[in-house]
Amino acid sequence: MKFSTPEAAESAFYAAFEARSIDAMMVVWASDDSIACIHPLTAPLNGRTAVAAGWRSMFEAAGHFQIQVEVAHEILESNQVIRVVREYLQIGQETEPRPPILATNVFRKENDGWHLVLHHASPLQVGTAPARTPPAILH
Repeated sequence: MKFSTPEAAESAFYAAFEARSIDAMMVVWASDDSIACIHPLTAPLNGRTAVAAGWRSMFEAAGHFQIQVEVAHEILESNQVIRVVREYLQIGQETEPRPPILATNVFRKENDGWHLVLHHASPLQVGTAPARTPPAILH
């Protein structure tokens, strides 16, 4: 499938996520092994085989997904776009979204259109920052 814009690729990514379709998910990703995916609080998955296995495992372990996405920041270049988004996820029968996940999606323009090369998701810390310990005096 050809994605004419990074936004089209990102929409297809989240549609595949909600549909729990590994085939649709992997169409969004670049076809080479330079891709990486980091799910919240997990080690990086590098290359198509590992990325596909990670998504397959997630899709098999959870029920229905519903995701709302809000763009927080965007960096536009001619052949690469970085989009920082907030993901509001509901899983299974949940009626309210979970606390937001902050995700970075990096898209690369290739001969056949735009494709995802990196998805890095992390819990978003909200509220006050933890108290900092004063630095130790070394001298």
